[in-house]
Amino acid sequence: MRKKMLLILAVTVALAVLIPATTASSATCWSYSNNERGFAQKINKARSSRGISKLRLDPHLAKVASKQTHAMVKKNLLHHTPNLGHRVTHWISLAENVGYGGTVKSLHKAFMRSSAHKANILGGKYRFFGVAAMQAKGNLWVTVVFESKRNPGTTLNMPDC
Repeated sequence: MRKKMLLILAVTVALAVLIPATTASSATCWSYSNNERGFAQKINKARSSRGISKLRLDPHLAKVASKQTHAMVKKNLLHHTPNLGHRVTHWISLAENVGYGGTVKSLHKAFMRSSAHKANILGGKYRFFGVAAMQAKGNLWVTVVFESKRNPGTTLNMPDC
């Protein structure tokens, strides 16, 4: 019985770390790929190693990031979201990193070597982020959207949970 309770506690703690900061209804139905979790871990490791608070995943921002990643893959073209401020509805401080390359590790290194991308990753005003990564056309494509406000909302259709 004690082992079973410890296992339940461990799973609960693990889920609390992985579930995005959001309302209960959308948190229960949004999931992240291994690559997306890898970006989240690398970004938060870079922040915490510098004494900056970790970011929390937000499904609204992830949905916006996903739309952008799919658009880049479809066009086979790296570009920023042209209407980011309209896709995120109630934002305060908003930023975006986009890239493509071989692996989570190589893309994160490239972001950290770019002063603008690094500033977004380490930006003290940001508290939440959304990550979307997609393996396609021989590359790993990624969009990361940063925001300071929890549950900023989006004009995109969210899962109905």
